[in-house]
Amino acid sequence: GQEKIPADGLVQMAEQLLPRLRVAEWLDKAEGAQKIIGDIDLRDLRAIVVASNDPVIARDESTRALADAMKSALTKRQDEETKNWLDDIQAATKVGRVVRALKLSSQPPKAGVPFPPPLAAQLAAATTAALTIDAPADRWIALLEAAAFSPVRLQVNPVSPSSAVSPELTKTVMRLAPLMPQIAALFGVVVDPKAPAPRPLRPQRSDKPQGKKDAARGDRPPRQPRPADGARKPAGGLLRAGATSAPVATEDAPPAPVAPAAEESVAPVTVVDPAVAEPTAATE
Repeated sequence: GQEKIPADGLVQMAEQLLPRLRVAEWLDKAEGAQKIIGDIDLRDLRAIVVASNDPVIARDESTRALADAMKSALTKRQDEETKNWLDDIQAATKVGRVVRALKLSSQPPKAGVPFPPPLAAQLAAATTAALTIDAPADRWIALLEAAAFSPVRLQVNPVSPSSAVSPELTKTVMRLAPLMPQIAALFGVVVDPKAPAPRPLRPQRSDKPQGKKDAARGDRPPRQPRPADGARKPAGGLLRAGATSAPVATEDAPPAPVAPAAEESVAPVTVVDPAVAEPTAATE
């Protein structure tokens, strides 16, 4: 029974509020990131800098100074993270932790960061030296899985294949053949040109959470096996009338002797003699 509210006015108010809302939302994120500029994740900081290029945000005067500060902080953080990344790879290579160095090389702090050629040659030489003919198959698998996704995968050229070739090693070489054709040729594996590039294996979790049924069964004691003759114990653990509690004889163990039952003590019973006034004690 009331007047109809004009929709055009509401839409116009929303259109006027939307740019201010976007600016306020960006300022809230940027000011929060500025307080923890040394600890914030690079992906979050990069997202804030990319959002500052929005025309609505860039036109606002209150965001220009903060946007420039965010861009300078991003450049500084990227340079620091890149330097630490390269230092970690070089340190791991020097101490012989080749697998860790290969895995670090495949995780740059920024996509598209060029890998230094001297460090690439050093890492490739260390990987090739670790792939010896007498190295176990597990060592070959770990090195190939790490090297296949590193920037030096095409520079790894071992002299000969492993002498202990296992089915797991053969499967690994066949799976990584599109990324490392020189290793596939070393093992005599033909690379399919149409085969898709493999992805890194996910680490398997050993602490798999139990389901409701498994968790309920974990507290129960194991079920006792049935006797050899198929006899079944009555419900409730009670014996039927006339049955004894002696253990059942098996083929491995002779029947245990049943201990004689102890004589039951007879309680005195009072019997009244009709001829005598006083009661006398008697027994059954």
